[in-house]
Amino acid sequence: MGDALFLVIGFLIGMASGILPGLHPNTLISILASLGLDDRSMALLIISLYPASLISSFIPAIFFGIPEAGTVLATLPGHRMVLKGEGMAALKTVLLSSLLAALLAAALFELSLDFFQLAYGMMKSNMGWLLLGLSLVLLTRAKKPHLSAGIFVISGLLGHYSLNSGMRDPFLPLFCGMFALAAMATYGKNEIPEQKDGKIGLGFVRFAVVGVVLGMLADLIPGIGSPSQVATFATMMMPVDTLGYLAAISAISVSQSIFSLSTSIAIDKSRVGATAWLSGFMDIGENAALLLPLFIISMALAVLVVYMLRKRIAGIASMDFSRMNIVLALYLGAVTFVLDGFTGLVVLVVAAALGWLTIRLGVERTALMGSIIVPTLLLLFRIFF
Repeated sequence: MGDALFLVIGFLIGMASGILPGLHPNTLISILASLGLDDRSMALLIISLYPASLISSFIPAIFFGIPEAGTVLATLPGHRMVLKGEGMAALKTVLLSSLLAALLAAALFELSLDFFQLAYGMMKSNMGWLLLGLSLVLLTRAKKPHLSAGIFVISGLLGHYSLNSGMRDPFLPLFCGMFALAAMATYGKNEIPEQKDGKIGLGFVRFAVVGVVLGMLADLIPGIGSPSQVATFATMMMPVDTLGYLAAISAISVSQSIFSLSTSIAIDKSRVGATAWLSGFMDIGENAALLLPLFIISMALAVLVVYMLRKRIAGIASMDFSRMNIVLALYLGAVTFVLDGFTGLVVLVVAAALGWLTIRLGVERTALMGSIIVPTLLLLFRIFF
């Protein structure tokens, strides 16, 4: 009974943290860790909290254009589909892709243990040059290469400042400014049409499979721990304005989380904060047979809950959009100030201005992902300033 209670509590906290921007799972886990709970209870809270948060975080990303670190690029095609009345198709694609990715990643779990041990050492020393090469290819393929490069570098400098500013959640003002507030300023007068609840077909499946492979790479490659970084390079293989791209992003997020359990066992490293916390409370290798099913069950329940509530979620998104924008902007400003203080507000405003400029210049907003790619490059090449 005690174990079940902690699993339920973790699930509910996870659902809330995903829906409400600013309640990052790592922040909540650090608060829970200060309560003095025993190791097993903390492990159960984490393994049920994180997958629920992962799934529910796609709701604000798609319907309100408010991202967090794992869903940044989902806001681009997702919210655009909402403006066309196709938000529920976007949501169902994400939910089904997440479920498929979880099952595929679980099936590959044992194989991934050997793969990570073999591949990690081979790639580690050349990671900086590989990331730099991919970045150059990404920029040269842009519609406006020179402007994209400028936005990429400027956002990178802003990201470097934000990540080294000592803020509690440096991604919150950075991403909410560049994507959410910038979109509100540009498209704020658009009316949200009624969301159609149509069928989506199975065309997304192959993209979800690609997402699982990319999710494995997100765990393998040093310095590229964010699904958004990997998804940025996925734009070189698939257009961003498609259900397939949404499928890939969600599959990357889910599979990366599952494979982080594998890397924790195989190479004693994790690119996911929740897994790093988990390893401090429970031996993941000895308890993988318990933790992996619990992760999938929590995620599947989150998928079911969000799917059953999809019409109500779409209904909320269809409210008076101009008033909704004001409420959301005030909320984001307040949460940023509470978590990150005046520095966070400055980053939020500058990021919003940069995001707005990117849209006005007609530059692909994937260039804004320089905000996390450039700091990673600086770290890999040991350039500090």
